[in-house]
Amino acid sequence: MKKIAIVGGGVAGLSAAIYALRSGAEVTLFEQFGLGGLVATIDKIENFPSYSFVEGWKLASDMSAQAKALGLKTVRQRVVSLQKGQNEFHVVTDKGEYEFPAVVVATGTSHNKLGIEGEFVGHGVSYCATCDGAFFRNLPVAVVGGGRVAVSEASYLSEICGKVYVITSQEELTGDQKAVETLLAHSNVEPLYNTTVSQIMGDGEVAAIEVFGNGKKTRLDVAALFVATGAVPVTDFINVEGVAKSRGYLVVDGRCETSVKGLFAAGDVTDGSLKQIVTACSDGAKAGSFAAAYSATVK
Repeated sequence: MKKIAIVGGGVAGLSAAIYALRSGAEVTLFEQFGLGGLVATIDKIENFPSYSFVEGWKLASDMSAQAKALGLKTVRQRVVSLQKGQNEFHVVTDKGEYEFPAVVVATGTSHNKLGIEGEFVGHGVSYCATCDGAFFRNLPVAVVGGGRVAVSEASYLSEICGKVYVITSQEELTGDQKAVETLLAHSNVEPLYNTTVSQIMGDGEVAAIEVFGNGKKTRLDVAALFVATGAVPVTDFINVEGVAKSRGYLVVDGRCETSVKGLFAAGDVTDGSLKQIVTACSDGAKAGSFAAAYSATVK
């Protein structure tokens, strides 16, 4: 019987599971936390085909339910190592070891840090606006970052916070142009270009930040700082010789297979140029289908 493992329970992993299950494979998905990944924390998704908008938790919940209805097996354990045997892969978790003829890696990325957060993490410093934004309703906050994620975070906060500073070291905000225009149309949003955060201040809780821009330091009284400066791929657990990477991301071909036969990857962990929910789902569909087909050839 076809048998595959999927490491990661975001939309890429769930899409891989759905397509592999529909092709007749037995699928085991390893996810330390809840299914849905980062998508489940997004307040409103407006660029997923067939929806004018959909709440992230709803999309994640529907995909999870679909996969479970098809027979998905889930293992709530942390994968600490992925190794390659002669004809099989060894998925090693913090509680056990499992063998599979094919594996799909869909572990996504982890947040970049500023390096100055210190004891303020969880006390005014956050990496998820939809998770923590409600704690700072009607208060002034700041978002650091200038890309797609920062724009999305700031847009959400602009609806509930009194003031939103968007701090970027770039000369402009990047990403979806329509989203940028919509964000800057809010009267309570103030972008600070060519600016960096140099210090976080407060007694146990964030009370202010110091920023440096245009040759001078400025104090901004804010209740929270949301860090949205990008992310790095989660691949440190992969201990398989010969896996090609580009800037840390897994290099895959048109079948979403890596340079090692039987090892597939999908979503933000890959070297794909567009990091979107729809592309993660597309990757997952390919990876799950081709991983299931490959597993049937392993004796």
